[in-house]
Amino acid sequence: MGDTGRESTDGELWLCVMDGDGGAFASLFLRHRDRVFVHSLRLVKTPFEAEDVTAMVFLEAWRCRSRIRLVNDSILGWLLITATNVARNKIRSTLRYERLLRKLPQDQTVPDHSDSVADTVDQDRRSELLHQAYRSLGRRDQEVIALCVLEDMSTAEVSELLGIPSGTVKSRLSRAKQKLSQLMNPQAGFLPAPRPLKPEEETP
Repeated sequence: MGDTGRESTDGELWLCVMDGDGGAFASLFLRHRDRVFVHSLRLVKTPFEAEDVTAMVFLEAWRCRSRIRLVNDSILGWLLITATNVARNKIRSTLRYERLLRKLPQDQTVPDHSDSVADTVDQDRRSELLHQAYRSLGRRDQEVIALCVLEDMSTAEVSELLGIPSGTVKSRLSRAKQKLSQLMNPQAGFLPAPRPLKPEEETP
């Protein structure tokens, strides 16, 4: 298909997928799975859950292959939006189980107090706090942040993908950024307030 040595576009592969070509679908899976996984990991708590969401997204893509709309010859936007929906459904379906786990006694571990480990723990904690703030956004806000900011898609592309006016995309993006900023503010309870300076650290 196409010129020798030229990689097929998503659109070309998708025409084959709609005819039931499993090899073309496998090519799309290999092309986009990592970005779908990374996006899923922003929405769920563990890599295992992100792998599960990624698998479900591509299963849904195959099941709905005759109804999927590509934007600018790319299926990535559809995959990311579907990942957002799948992740939110998965979170709701496992909420009861997670509540039960939180009631169980937790093992107490003694942390390593070396500076390097402390720095790593702090970075991991801040990363988790950012993910927690992102997960607390509504579905529409997650979508527009993922597409416009994280995937650097244009307003026109997102407008076509979501089927809404460009002005609506811009207003949603502005609102979503504001919400995320508020959630990451210490007063929102996600990030700790800066510690007070010790006397010897204060500027004379």
